[in-house]
Amino acid sequence: MMLQEHDAVLAEAVDSHLVRRPVTAEVARAVQERCPEVVDSLERWISAAAAAGDWRRVERFANLGAKLQAPGLDRVIMDLLEANHAGLNQEDLVDILGEIMAVDSASVIFGIVKRSIESDAPAYWLCQKAILALSELESDEASRYLKEMTADSWPNLIRWHAAVALCVEDELGFDED
Repeated sequence: MMLQEHDAVLAEAVDSHLVRRPVTAEVARAVQERCPEVVDSLERWISAAAAAGDWRRVERFANLGAKLQAPGLDRVIMDLLEANHAGLNQEDLVDILGEIMAVDSASVIFGIVKRSIESDAPAYWLCQKAILALSELESDEASRYLKEMTADSWPNLIRWHAAVALCVEDELGFDED
């Protein structure tokens, strides 16, 4: 996806501001004050950055979009995660889906857990982020996926994190010590 020249110049200006600092709520407000059209542009900018394989820019724009509640952010992130691009920081994007409470993303997040379970071992960092994101969604579908991950067929660390997210670790016999 190619951006129009004006759009590309704006995206570059915004990104150059983001490169120097973490994307906090304050930074996001400042960016929006300088460039009011940023909110409606982020979905396009993320898609263009992804098409160019610029994963750091994707992450910066996604973080900005989360702070600004950009329309279409959930869908563009879900599409990227489903495509499973090499080099994409899936942990951060999964985290954003939970942060923005993208309820429709539960199946995508669970799919990532199933797809990455072997490569994510032994610490299961991505799976832990996914479990946290699912718990933030507070939906029946997300709860069903979390409950499924407490089954004996799942690795103990994942079972424990899912049980904690559901507040059933004692009930399932997990001892935190």
